[in-house]
Amino acid sequence: MQRTARRWILLVGIFVLVAGFVVISAKAVGRLYYDPALFAVAGWVVPPDLGIFLDAGDDILAGRDPYQNVEGIGHYLGYVYPPLLAFAVTPLSVLPESVATILWALLTALCVVGALWLLGVRDWRCYPVALLWPFNREAIEYGAIGPLLLLVVAACWRYRDNPWGVSTTTGTAVALKLFLWPLALWLAFTGRARAAALSIVTAIVLVFVPWAAIGFTGLTQYPALLQEVADQQDYRSYSVVALVRSLGAPAALANALSLACGLALLALALLAARGPGRAGRERDRRSLTFALAAALVLTPVIWPHYLVLLLAPVALARPRLTPLWLLPLAATILYAFDWYRPSPEGEVLPVATITALVVTVFAASLWRHDSAVDEPRSAPAPA
Repeated sequence: MQRTARRWILLVGIFVLVAGFVVISAKAVGRLYYDPALFAVAGWVVPPDLGIFLDAGDDILAGRDPYQNVEGIGHYLGYVYPPLLAFAVTPLSVLPESVATILWALLTALCVVGALWLLGVRDWRCYPVALLWPFNREAIEYGAIGPLLLLVVAACWRYRDNPWGVSTTTGTAVALKLFLWPLALWLAFTGRARAAALSIVTAIVLVFVPWAAIGFTGLTQYPALLQEVADQQDYRSYSVVALVRSLGAPAALANALSLACGLALLALALLAARGPGRAGRERDRRSLTFALAAALVLTPVIWPHYLVLLLAPVALARPRLTPLWLLPLAATILYAFDWYRPSPEGEVLPVATITALVVTVFAASLWRHDSAVDEPRSAPAPA
């Protein structure tokens, strides 16, 4: 017990020292070089998404409704997540904004590091490369939750043979961001029916218990709020709907194609999970890759920080540094040609370029690599 306590004290001390060095470095470099991600780490600017979360946390603490009235919504949508996230950020809401911003930025980076560790990555070179992915840097710049979602997905993988562990992490993922519901199907496809059922129950609890704590305010109009988000933002994002609409197709056709592609990917996830001739881990990995692809295809709105989830299939397929880890860095180069930006605003070239990059990463991740080795598992338990 004493040894474990000393180890945790040592780890916390190392984290504090590293965090302090990172913040001081960001403040120093930020004075010489314009970079919104550095400004967030330095605590100089409250990122827009984080500002929305902190406001929602304030509303929770004050007993107010964190959701806007759909009928009065303009271009600013405000808080659109289930209540769980608003409750989770309440400790940050009581802090000075600069302190909350620094802590959130550090936690964002820590989520990426923790996710890679849970996914079995032990090659130290992969960690700085992952943190330099433009999708991770934009998550810090905007204060978004993409890295947190990655961490939860990684925990789903790590504890996949523990029904209670994987159901808790899967339910949390869905309660944080509803578009990750294909994770529950992945559990069912891979023969973990009990875990799949428990994850659905967990998601329901984590969605509705926090809502009950605020008197179910905003619940009845929440579907209309999500529809408003899709109507306003789908063509401005990097989703399949945005790609099809940017080519001049009507919204109905774009949504139909998105649904068809998503269902096809879910069918492939089922086939990958049940296919003969592969080891159990390999079937799980390929099925999860298809399920994550389906989640991204089925959501009508995709912002760059969602693409942090690409780290999961890459890390599982290539636990050591290979060119596949470097491929997403191409998005940084594409900035120079205006082929990639935080929002493509309905233009076909940026959307098509990033879509091609994402498809390439997923396709390459589906192939087994000689260096892919299994990570330490949780204790097996009956599904």
